[in-house]
Amino acid sequence: MALATLDLSLFTSGRHDTQEAFSADLRRELTRHGFVKIIGHGLSNGDINQVFAWNKKFFQLVYEDKAVIAHPGGSDPQRGWSAVGKENAASLYRTGFLKAKMASALKDSRVGIPRQVGRVLTGADNVVEQEHFDQGSTKDLRYPNRWPYENVLPGFREFMESWYDKMEAVANHLMTALERAFRLPSGALLDRMTHEKNASEARLLHYPAIDMAEIKQGAVSRIWPHFDLGVITLLFQDGVGGLECEDRENSGNFLSVGSNSRAEMVVNVSETLQRWTNDTVRAGLHRVTVPQCFEERESGMVPERFSVTYFCKADRDASVGALPEFVPSGSKAKYEDMTAIEYHQSRLQSAY
Repeated sequence: MALATLDLSLFTSGRHDTQEAFSADLRRELTRHGFVKIIGHGLSNGDINQVFAWNKKFFQLVYEDKAVIAHPGGSDPQRGWSAVGKENAASLYRTGFLKAKMASALKDSRVGIPRQVGRVLTGADNVVEQEHFDQGSTKDLRYPNRWPYENVLPGFREFMESWYDKMEAVANHLMTALERAFRLPSGALLDRMTHEKNASEARLLHYPAIDMAEIKQGAVSRIWPHFDLGVITLLFQDGVGGLECEDRENSGNFLSVGSNSRAEMVVNVSETLQRWTNDTVRAGLHRVTVPQCFEERESGMVPERFSVTYFCKADRDASVGALPEFVPSGSKAKYEDMTAIEYHQSRLQSAY
């Protein structure tokens, strides 16, 4: 089974018939698979090439320049550089919707980083890690962003703030289409994720090259199966591969989510949307493992991988309980009312 590819420009064009068709297709694919690919999203090839260039430049910084903006860990929204060992998606999987029985020793390949002062962290020294940079809205004064010094990475902040705004706009188009697809009142979803209180996060990810021997031992993966915590996630990836989503038609199996180009956006359902829709639209389980072309190899280095994500999230004071439109008359909602920040912190606490 291959994921469907939908053209968002059919919705943003403004024509009623194409908007209706796109909305219906988006609802069908996200309900059936939890994943869909999007083209025609309005982000230029230039923008996408630039964000991947900045991604590489940031992670090529020496340790000291990243350490000064390191996220301290804990359950607060992540800002700045997250070092190896600070977050473990395997823990999110164990304590999340699946509540799966998963060995406590399983780790993402971000663990075990040596503190190499004055050096760029790469796979050349058998460093196995996954590191990322996170930013929030410029309007978020409660959890301010952590930026490299301008003289260290000139232009990075300006570009990334602009990139964040563009990703927010794409997410809003998709959520508007879902409101339309489910015949919800205008703002039923978007009023819970406003521009003024935007709690969404943009993330740059770097997976350094890793020895196949580490993977074959069975206790390390680039990222173990997990659900994202927000409403939806928007992702761009390079051509290395390794992203897989659950094959819901064949329980226990995963499907490769390849990329025809870096401009192809992958969208997946996250936990908050599952809660809002009372399980009508379920979160997409996914993982990052070795690319398919490496699966039969016993040795060698898996190439480094870069990706760019936007975690679209509800306003922190918005309820993440089930919306009344998705609770049948006479039935009890599957998810209780609690604020998005309460849910976010309770879930993130398990990852540290």
